[in-house]
Amino acid sequence: MPGELLKDIIHNFSPEGFIDFFRLKNRSFRPYSEPAPEYNDDQFTKALFLGEIPFNETDKLVIYSFRVNRDLTERSGKKAQYEKGKRILKDTLSDAGIFIFYDENGNFRFSLITVNYTGTKRQFSHFKRYTYFVSPEQTNKTFLKQIGEGDFSTLESIKEAFSVEKVTKEFYQEIANWYFWALRHVRFPPSAEEEPNGRNIALIRLLTRLIFIWFMKQKGIVPDYLFDLSNLKSEILKSLDPDESTFYRAILQNLFFATLNTRKEERRFREERRYSKGYNPDFGNQYVYRYHDLFKSPEKMKEYFDEIPFLNGGLFECLDDGRNDIYIDGFTERSRKYQPVVPNFLFFSEERTEDLSRDYGEARYKKSQLEDL
Repeated sequence: MPGELLKDIIHNFSPEGFIDFFRLKNRSFRPYSEPAPEYNDDQFTKALFLGEIPFNETDKLVIYSFRVNRDLTERSGKKAQYEKGKRILKDTLSDAGIFIFYDENGNFRFSLITVNYTGTKRQFSHFKRYTYFVSPEQTNKTFLKQIGEGDFSTLESIKEAFSVEKVTKEFYQEIANWYFWALRHVRFPPSAEEEPNGRNIALIRLLTRLIFIWFMKQKGIVPDYLFDLSNLKSEILKSLDPDESTFYRAILQNLFFATLNTRKEERRFREERRYSKGYNPDFGNQYVYRYHDLFKSPEKMKEYFDEIPFLNGGLFECLDDGRNDIYIDGFTERSRKYQPVVPNFLFFSEERTEDLSRDYGEARYKKSQLEDL
């Protein structure tokens, strides 16, 4: 199957592997596997003409691969790669091409460039519009789904496989499904729940924060190990029982409030001493690390979060006011009734099917696919 072949290419990269892939995707594919040294230069070597897909007597899609002479990243070298692809389309008089640029680590960019005509003038599609960066270190879920399952019988259907709009719609659908599922299982502090639509608002706030966090993680600003299930189990948290809320409290709340909303020089542990009458000097302080007892090595807590920058904005501001008995976010160890319930299974679990027809008000959502966040 194309999807399984793509997975093998990702973890055992070779340009020739794509010849078998395109054979499966289009019966008209003509394999060549011919060196194209005329396109080698200081940046790109091992140019290889893998083959072509003819759509009719005049229109065809050519496929080339190149070795990049430095490490490939999601952002590196796009302009030079774009110019290389355009040159080939001009030289071969082709109206479309798929170009595969790879490095010695097996990272590769899989890009489609097409040509449109305004009168006799040729206009090339923007390089950012139809491109995937693929790495054996990532899940590559969108690439595997879109390209592995996509229809390659026509140029329009190939464009659809590269379509960001389709991917965006699927993303929002998955988020909406998770949101309705989560609404059944979360609980926020009384001050949040008592507001009109309070649970909905609190869950949307959580999603907004997490989408921003994920963007930062993809850029390397927030470390991956805070979201890696095996690492969390073996190194960081005492328990990740599916029905407990340890990930949300120990990792996410400390990340939101005591890290991203606190300047580096001011980050510290919550004072554990209690003064007379049980008073804690950090009562109501939303800028200190909490939940020490949930960590295997509490002394390493600051180390886990230390390199993450301070963000001067309101997104990660804690909305609690403990001195006036108001808890919205529930970043407190005062009492369990003031703490949120956001079970671990919402973040880490197997795919499942749930009936969300009542949530959407439409019968077609009776068997909705759900994934952990």
